[in-house]
This record gives sequence, C-alpha cells and structure tokens, in this order.
Amino acid sequence: MHAASQLSYLKATGLSLAFHAEPLFDGLSLALGAGDRVALVGPNGVGKSTLLKILAGRLAATEGRVELGPNARLGYFAQQVPDPAETVGGFVRSALAETFDIESRLRELESRLSDGDTSALGEYGTLLERFEALDGWTAEARVADVRHRLDVAHLPDDAKLAQVSGGEQARLMLARVLLADPTVLLLDEPTNHLDADAIDWLADFLARFTGGILVISHDRAFLDRMANRVIELDGIHDELQEYEGGYTAYKAEKQARWQKLLLDYEAQEKQRARLAADIEATKGHALATETATTHDHWRRIAKKVAKKAKVRERRLERELQSARWIAEPQTRPTLTLAFAKTKKPRHEFVLQATDLAVTAGPRTLFTVPSLDIRTGGRVLITGPNGAGKSSLLNEIAARLPEAGVLPQTHDHLRLDTAVIDYFRSRVPIYPEDAEQILTGYLFAEDQWHAPLRTLSAGELRRLLLAIVVNQGARVLLLDEPTNYLDFDSLDVIERALTAFTGTIVSVTHDRYFADAIGFKTHWRVADGRLDED
Repeated sequence: MHAASQLSYLKATGLSLAFHAEPLFDGLSLALGAGDRVALVGPNGVGKSTLLKILAGRLAATEGRVELGPNARLGYFAQQVPDPAETVGGFVRSALAETFDIESRLRELESRLSDGDTSALGEYGTLLERFEALDGWTAEARVADVRHRLDVAHLPDDAKLAQVSGGEQARLMLARVLLADPTVLLLDEPTNHLDADAIDWLADFLARFTGGILVISHDRAFLDRMANRVIELDGIHDELQEYEGGYTAYKAEKQARWQKLLLDYEAQEKQRARLAADIEATKGHALATETATTHDHWRRIAKKVAKKAKVRERRLERELQSARWIAEPQTRPTLTLAFAKTKKPRHEFVLQATDLAVTAGPRTLFTVPSLDIRTGGRVLITGPNGAGKSSLLNEIAARLPEAGVLPQTHDHLRLDTAVIDYFRSRVPIYPEDAEQILTGYLFAEDQWHAPLRTLSAGELRRLLLAIVVNQGARVLLLDEPTNYLDFDSLDVIERALTAFTGTIVSVTHDRYFADAIGFKTHWRVADGRLDED
C-alpha cells in the first residue's frame, strides 16, 4: 500500500473474491506497517467489510494471499454477536487470559512457598518473569480503564452478555480487542455504538497507537483525528485509490483528481475529434482528386495521399486502443433524496408537554418538567450512552403519530419481507412508482423482491430513509441517521435535510452532520435529566 512502511505487520497480495462468478474485487494488494493509521472507505456494497474479513483470516479469498509479519498480533473488531452465555467480566478479561492465568498460578505457588515448599521456586521465578514482561501488575487497572472509557464499567462482571444491549455488547467487544495488545488493528465501524466522549477517547488512543491500523468508518470527524492515510475501494477501479491525510484531505484531493481527469479527458476528446476530422478530410480530398482526373500523375499522387490517410487512420485506431488515451471518468450512482415542500405551518409549536416521563420498559429514566418543540425547529439531542436519548425520542414519537421516524437499529424489521413489499406497507403507492423510488435509492431491480435479510446495514438504512422521506411527514425524528452510510450518501442527506422546511429532532454523535444541518436547539440528556444549552 505504501512503500515507505519499513516493517510490514500485514501484507496482502493479489486478493480477488467472486460471488456466483461475479468479481467483488480483483487483484488488490496492500501492506500495513508500524505507524500506518489507514481508513478504508468506499460506497456501501463494494466489499470493504469482506476485505477486512479476508485480512483477518475469517474468510478465504478466491485468489491471493495474506501474510502476517514476525511477532505480529492481530486484533479484529466487527459488528457480530458474541456468545450470549459468557459473562461480562469473563469476556473482557479473556483478552488478558495468559496474564490472569499466570497471576492465579503465582498465588498458588506463593502459598506453597510460604509453607516451605522450595521446589516451587523455579517455576515461580519463570512465571514471575513472564508476568512482568506482560505488564501483569497493571492488568486490572487496564481492564478498568478501558471499561470506563468505553462506558461499560457499570455492567456487573457476572451479568450474561445476553442481558446487555447490542450497543453494550459492541463496546465490550471493542474493549477486548484493545486489551489484547495487538500490533495490527482491523476495525469495522468501531464508533457506531459509542457516545461523543468514548469516540474522543478512541480517536486519541488510535492516534497514539504505534502499530498498524486499518479502519472502516463513515465518521468523518473521527477519521480526521486518527487517520494519516485513506485508501478507497470505489467499485470502479481494480486497484485501491490512495490519499494522504484524513477525511478532509481525502475529499479535497479526490475532487482535485476528478477535475484534472475530467479536463484531461475533455482535451483528449478535442484532440481525437481534430485528428479524426483531419483524416476524413484527407481521405475525402484524395478520393475527389482521384475521381476528378484521368491524368496518371495526379491519380498517383491522390493514391499516395489516400494511402497516407489510411496509415494515419490506423495510427489513430492504435492510439485509441492504447493506455495513453484516458477513459471517460466514471462515478457510481449516488443516493437521490429530496423532501416534498411542506405547507406553511398553522401552529407555532409541534409539541408542548409537561411532566414528560421518559421510560425504558417499566423503569422511569427521568422526567422532563416542560418540553417544547417549535414548528420548523432544529433540535439536537446528545448525551452519554444509556442516558435515555433514544427513549426520549420514542416518547416524542408516541405523542406525534404523524412524524416520520428513523430508528437507530433495524431490530424491528421482519427480515423475511421483500424490499418492495416492506416499502409499500409504509408508503402506499403503485408498484411501478415504488420501483422508480427504490431505483433512486440505489436498489437494483434484482433487489426489489429480495428479502430484507439479504441487505447490508447500509442498504437497510437507505430503505428506511426512503420510507421516511416519501411518507411526506412535516416532522422528522431521526436516531443516529448517519450510521452505516457512505460519504456520498451522507452528502446527499445533509443537503436534503438542510433544505427541508419542516421540523427535525435528531440524536447524533456525528459532528460533521450536526454542523451541516445547523441545529438551533441543543438538548443534553445526562445524569437523569434533560438540560437545554
């Protein structure tokens, strides 16, 4: 990937993968060395997560190989469900299993030594040396610190993973990966279930990490803080596209490259048109001369001119087929998203409530003495995980049945339902109209009747956005709307929401998104209450 990496912890060569004879990617190569903090980006569905699985050894490539350097230790984080029967404490501490096993054995040997059993002295010395090499004296402190930073310190050690939320499971998995002291980190959307404080901590941690990092993330502020290089799997080029810096630098450089390629292509096409016109004119002049005269001398000259024109024509054809000619720049289709114009509001407030109880199941999290949402307002909800942000949004939704709601998770979906059937169950329109809308949301014809379970997380997000937009609601309640979406889709969504004239209430930790939408009201949920900044 980058020739400057002196020590390759991970190297992949000629990776190819095909599904049902259709190539997902072909001939990809990269190397990850010390100090490489690389963001892997690209549109949804091009194979980023699949590539990460191959690099992590969880999936076999059709062709190519992956090699780990000497003493390299791989840490892989993916959105997956761990064994629900494991306990929280046992799951996290398993990352330091050797350290804790040695500590337990040392306690046993110390007991024997205190009883005068000197035969234990040799083993004790060997294990103590290994324990110190593993920095065992700080193991408990490291576990406590990571759990605190990732907001899972409050979970009881003996709680089963089946008893904690999906977001808490994801944070526990991330904690275990980081505690294992890897030299190579492969991270797939690590910020999706983190609050702002935890994202800040993770970005700082990764920025100081001395090993190699390859991370898939659509959190633009996070990538600006931790990444020093971006590689793009764009679904157009066979090879990975490389950029220096974080997200902002990548976006600017990608636009500059596109503009240069477009200008070069346009100049080339003008040159090609001039050359082709010159050849045709020469051929036409030679033919006219040859047919207009019977003089042998002029006919011979005309034939020579025509022969030269034919040579020039063949040369043009060879040039057209050579690599010197630039192919027309291509882009992938982007998400089409536009909200219907809303009517002039008849009321100053969308919602006014007093003593609003925010609950999670049978438990009351907090009560809001007074809550107002103005028509056309922009309300941003932030706060730590577990404070009740999504629960607050659910309470608001219960009082605004006409609102368009985008949930944070996809757990409520009936995954055996066809895409078009689920869409039409929420947006009652004719099938051909539904097909046209789904096409605008990047769903190909072969996906219309596919079950929801076949869609990626990003595709499910696009489907839910299609429903929210086309329901025509004047109030939008959005819970982490940017999760799982690629950069092009994020740009489209931000432009559309900025132009939306209705009311928006959104929970988000995406700082780029919050800045782009321009929220005027900020509610912070923390410590059992709601405060307005």
